[in-house]
Amino acid sequence: MEDIVAGDPDRSTRNATPPPRWALAWRPFGYLLVGLVWLAIWATVFALGWGILIFGVVSGELTVAEFTEPSMSSVGSFLAMVFLLAPLLAVIMGPVVLWWLPNCSWPLAALSFVYIGRSLRPSFRHEKLSFTAYGDQTNTFGRPTVSGTSLSLQPVRNTALTRFLMRFYVAGWEPSGIGFLAMTPAGVGWLLLFPAIAKDVTLTTNIVCGVLGVGLIAWSYVWALRTTTRRRS
Repeated sequence: MEDIVAGDPDRSTRNATPPPRWALAWRPFGYLLVGLVWLAIWATVFALGWGILIFGVVSGELTVAEFTEPSMSSVGSFLAMVFLLAPLLAVIMGPVVLWWLPNCSWPLAALSFVYIGRSLRPSFRHEKLSFTAYGDQTNTFGRPTVSGTSLSLQPVRNTALTRFLMRFYVAGWEPSGIGFLAMTPAGVGWLLLFPAIAKDVTLTTNIVCGVLGVGLIAWSYVWALRTTTRRRS
């Protein structure tokens, strides 16, 4: 990684003190618990981003009027919705809810489940599986991190899988300007999906907003994923 660097496999394994027997017995359950917690956090974020849209599709009762009627009471309310609320929602939903928050959670869940598998293998029995990097924010990680001073569940032994997961880990815990820029169109696309599934607009509006919304979201994810997977490991 550019700033977060997983441990040197050989050095970390050679210098680490073997875990005590009680820790060896309990660490699969510990990693399972940690993984389930992060999975629950990811599920909450997913529901926050997509839950209302899924509900609208399943129920078939979502209407645009539910969201626009309050803003039609005055010109000021309408302008506030168009020039303040909608752009703010696009920025929050795109970079934050659809990208940064998921990447702050699902990679840690996935890494935890990887460590469960490793904890059951004899070849990993006498070594640590993960570590937490500590240090001053301005000296250790380069850019500001969400956690400030520590980043946990980094792999002691790196493989292609853990390197892949760590790229998304970094995307969540070291948010970048390019990630913000890449996912902003997704926020606009997310807003367009409301009229795409609403029952109180014309079929043409449904189709046009649906195509534009899905297109913008897909474009954002392709851009963000290319940026993430090309990061130096």
